[in-house]
Amino acid sequence: MSVKELQQERNQLFSDLFNNIIPKRMPVSFALNPRIIAEYANLDLLEVQFDYSLLDSVADEAAQLIYSDTCPMMPASLASRIPGGYQAIDSQSFQMGSNGFMQHPEVVGMEESEYPDLIADPYACILEKVLPRQHKALGLDDPVRRSLSISAVQAENNRQLGNTIPIMKRLIDKYGYYQGAPAGSGGFTAAPYDFLSDQLRSFSGISKDIRRNRTQIMEACEALMPLMFQLGLPSNPSPEGAVGMPLHMPTFMREKDFVEVWLPSYLKIVQQYAARGIRTSPFLEDNWMRYVDILQELPAGTVMMFEYGDPKLVKEKLGDKFIIKGLYPLDLLKRGTKQQVIDKAKEICDIMLPGGGYIFSFDKGPLMLSDINLENYRALTEFLRDYAVYDNAGESYGRKLNSENYEIDPDFGKFESKYLTDWDAYKAKYPMTPDSMKEHLNNYDMASLRFYLNLLV
Repeated sequence: MSVKELQQERNQLFSDLFNNIIPKRMPVSFALNPRIIAEYANLDLLEVQFDYSLLDSVADEAAQLIYSDTCPMMPASLASRIPGGYQAIDSQSFQMGSNGFMQHPEVVGMEESEYPDLIADPYACILEKVLPRQHKALGLDDPVRRSLSISAVQAENNRQLGNTIPIMKRLIDKYGYYQGAPAGSGGFTAAPYDFLSDQLRSFSGISKDIRRNRTQIMEACEALMPLMFQLGLPSNPSPEGAVGMPLHMPTFMREKDFVEVWLPSYLKIVQQYAARGIRTSPFLEDNWMRYVDILQELPAGTVMMFEYGDPKLVKEKLGDKFIIKGLYPLDLLKRGTKQQVIDKAKEICDIMLPGGGYIFSFDKGPLMLSDINLENYRALTEFLRDYAVYDNAGESYGRKLNSENYEIDPDFGKFESKYLTDWDAYKAKYPMTPDSMKEHLNNYDMASLRFYLNLLV
């Protein structure tokens, strides 16, 4: 089979999967993060984190380490926690630890007394209070430093993205990997409650607030909802694309609080995404089995990645409506024998594969070379390639995205802020401006919003 034919086959696997057609076989999708590749190739880890182009010299070797239908090298992205970018803004939210990892310590960006400010104008509160506290170079007392730092973080993030995208494109073309979802069809955001807890109030702060300021938290989640919606909103929705959403607070909450406080704003966001043909891909951190019945309320076609849980229960309760990922224990790659690794994979596949809608993945991504045994990893990926084959390829499965027929609310995602363009005031100041400029100004506002919110997720 030629490289072109292999790529066409791989593209078809993903196209079928995300259009509710049983594929020829389950697509195998794994990736090694830059740190693992650097460790394997004996590159300087610190140097690589500040210059991902150094991976180009070992990228072909890395591509041979495991089998994957997708490019096995990750791009520099938000999840990479690019250290040069955070250093440019003197971040306290994301700092490099003694082991060279970018870490997120518990930090407070909003005081308990500031809930009314957040509720009244969440965007202004974030710009004026939260960002200057979490990223010291963005303080309002030194506008020149703030301006230069914003330019620096943008330049550094763009440089690192530019360092990895050409490498990935070369590997995709050379080895015939899946070409990926259409440009602009993906995104990344957070549930309002999680955003509130993570960067604004902190884990310990929100844990106190849920008892003392329950009503204010609910109002804050409603206020943050349109911002979180805009943050992840794709410009070019496609069944193959998805909005990633790590969900990390619910398992630390009472079910009553989860249902009444956490869930409502999250459900509204994912339902409005679904109404627009946008798929979401939540990572259900920790063990969500006590919420498994509630998860049935999410839109059909949601890609649910589980960290821990009972595969049989997940399949029984959710397998006919959602695409399922996760549940394979990463630590088995390190501690298990090759046969144990394969046996566990077979056990999970035998439960999850029937009926379609399953993508094999670990319960969490490996962070360093010591997290895995590469021989086990290679054996696992090759086993999945050969074993996870369907005998009913071409049949339909599951329920299509937005089969619930959610209706688009044209006002959803809109919010007021003194930092959004007032078109009437703008038009009065620049009367020669054509009305067609109004949409462009709104797009500029939302691009700025995404830039600043991305510094806090």
